[in-house]
Amino acid sequence: MVIHEKHQAWLEARGISGDLAAKFGLETVIRDGVAWLSVPYVENGKAINHKYRMTSEKRHQMDTGAPLTLWNHDALLEVSDRPLVICEGEWDAMIALACGWRAVSVPNGAPPSETADVANAKRYEYLWRARDALNRVKSFILATDGDDAGKSLRADLVSLLGADRCSFVEYPEATKDLNDVFLKQGVEAVATVLNKAKPYPVRGLYQMSDFPDVPEVRGLPVGIDCMADKIEIVPGTVTIFTGYSNMGKSTVMNTIIAHAIDQGVTVCAASFETMPRPILRDGIAKAMMGCDNYSFHNHPKRAAAYAQIESHLKIISNAIDDDLEFDIDSFLELARVAVVRDGARIIVLDPWNELEHKRRREETLTEYVGRAIRAVKRFARLNNVSFWIVAHPTKPQKGVNQMPSLYDVSDSANWSNKADYGLVYHRKDKTINEAELAVVKVRMGLPGQCGVSTVKFDHRTNRINEFLA
Repeated sequence: MVIHEKHQAWLEARGISGDLAAKFGLETVIRDGVAWLSVPYVENGKAINHKYRMTSEKRHQMDTGAPLTLWNHDALLEVSDRPLVICEGEWDAMIALACGWRAVSVPNGAPPSETADVANAKRYEYLWRARDALNRVKSFILATDGDDAGKSLRADLVSLLGADRCSFVEYPEATKDLNDVFLKQGVEAVATVLNKAKPYPVRGLYQMSDFPDVPEVRGLPVGIDCMADKIEIVPGTVTIFTGYSNMGKSTVMNTIIAHAIDQGVTVCAASFETMPRPILRDGIAKAMMGCDNYSFHNHPKRAAAYAQIESHLKIISNAIDDDLEFDIDSFLELARVAVVRDGARIIVLDPWNELEHKRRREETLTEYVGRAIRAVKRFARLNNVSFWIVAHPTKPQKGVNQMPSLYDVSDSANWSNKADYGLVYHRKDKTINEAELAVVKVRMGLPGQCGVSTVKFDHRTNRINEFLA
């Protein structure tokens, strides 16, 4: 086996010594009257294919009809706990080998983009040929090129080899592969690149440094003074608000919505059980103005309150179209439009039971509720909104009128388990204007604390206020 002096000079210019080239069987061969640099592809000690490189220009050939295999395949036969470096080209793999690493190269370079059906792609048949040997490798370092094609190859390899076994390299500025790093910065730089290979991200599994620093959580007061230290309207959270029917939960929500609108915050609220005009509009306007029912219609601030509601309240309703039905997906889509188009920062779904609850085949009610609440939580986080759900508890036993908990909300314990905040409104005697407003859950790290306040509906201001005996 002889390497032409021009080929030898070309290899040495790439940092590949004559001894290393000879070790891996490189030689000069004549094909169709042209001198090619031949690189054998050896599998289980036998050359089963060759790659022919023209050094005067970037042209390649391989043996017609020969199978593809990894270059330096037999490195896989070593019993070793060391990672295997997979490169995009033979020259990069030779540099890794010269620096003391265990390395192979793919035979056919990188695809222009990630492969759609990578498991059945013909271009990766060489990995299936080496499947048993690859399965014995504990970890891989993917040292593909730093361009888009190299990243596509890396993504394909991860899909086939498993993200849990793969790390990837990052090249120094103005370098594109291991050979380039070696030529420009030397052997120590190659060692640094490979030693600092990063574990390939596994979705859902992170280390602490993967998480960005976040600012201190700050919320908006709910507008009920006695609740100021117990609960806030916090972006990215889900609040479950419960209490028995016809106790006054909507009045509490009117106070909260009115306070938010008065602060210039846009709210998107469902109006399934309450007519938007005049009932919902006037209930919120009265709370904003802090006036009684008698003076409301002639109040000088009424027109301004209406204008602010028009500007800062978006309503999801089927009052105009009776045939319109909402499930959780269609509701969230309308809420998304309100966030993107109108700048809504608070979403209110009142009440939950008015949605059309479409379960998947063989999905239990508990599973459905869990899935729906996860979708709501994901929506709240992605859109940085405070999401409030009014959900009714199961009816109390006859003769029993205890305050319900989040675990009493119909259909699932997920109402308690997945809530960021839990709020309960309860009146022991509906004939008396006195109620308990209880914060029963505050997720760790959020402002607030569990506690109970005694409140009443103040007819003079149309707001919920602390009850003072």
